[in-house]
Amino acid sequence: MLLWVVLPDDKLTDDRTYLLGHLKAVFDEVVVTRAARTADAAVAPPVRPDVILNLVSARSRALLDDIDAKARAYGVPVSPPAEGSWRTEDKRTYLDNFADVSPKTVVGRTLNDVQAALHAFGDIVIKDPFGDRGTAVERIRCETELSIAETMLASTLCDTHEVVIQPYLSGFAKGDKRVVVQRMPDNSFRIIAYFYRKPPPGGWKSNIRSGGISLPTELTDDEAAFALSLAPRAGIDNVGLDIAEHEGRLYYIEHNQGYGGIIDFDLHWNKQHVKYCAQFLLHIARHGRPDDPRR
Repeated sequence: MLLWVVLPDDKLTDDRTYLLGHLKAVFDEVVVTRAARTADAAVAPPVRPDVILNLVSARSRALLDDIDAKARAYGVPVSPPAEGSWRTEDKRTYLDNFADVSPKTVVGRTLNDVQAALHAFGDIVIKDPFGDRGTAVERIRCETELSIAETMLASTLCDTHEVVIQPYLSGFAKGDKRVVVQRMPDNSFRIIAYFYRKPPPGGWKSNIRSGGISLPTELTDDEAAFALSLAPRAGIDNVGLDIAEHEGRLYYIEHNQGYGGIIDFDLHWNKQHVKYCAQFLLHIARHGRPDDPRR
């Protein structure tokens, strides 16, 4: 079996290196292509793959559609499909798919929009639609801090000149839980890893690469049920869901491809995370995607 992996041309993180090492031990051959996140297309491998793993974290819908088109041309499955990947990368799509489980969310296009949200919510968090790992996420507590929003609107990634705005919820500053859910060969979903992310002293962001720390934890029945209800809505096969509680209610914060943070998970999961990922990829290479309506 030949696996084609598409990766962003950023510096390869430890967790992606770890995942690739495991996949190379499972598949007969692994071909890796690096692509700029804003590229329009990925360079195809010299031979036909049996399955495609799309980890490119694209900021270009054209790139995701190109990978899907190549999968159709080869007649092979791809994980995740372009639609789910785009739903993951562009935070503006959260309004369509997670509005009922998220804090109140609006998209701001002007400084007046941000100011109106500040007046409505009292204390806000603004996010670049394509920010990741805690970058381009800022808190605004008063009008004198609106210059933060002005700077962000002028320098957004992908030149969207838009920001996602939500009320600041103090419960989130206590930490959140990253819950990784894997699509299984029978198209069900299973929780395969989780850990608690705690902000640094005096901070409010729990992202590991923004100074947060990861700690072993347990999930309540409500948290597990919440994560399992969200996973199918993400549209990807391996999803890392960030959930937190505020004033007794569970909220969805955001989701990512769950391959990030593998090393953190394996502090106490004994590599089960990467094993489930590899098993799913092998299954769809042999039998096709379990959610394919043509099956």
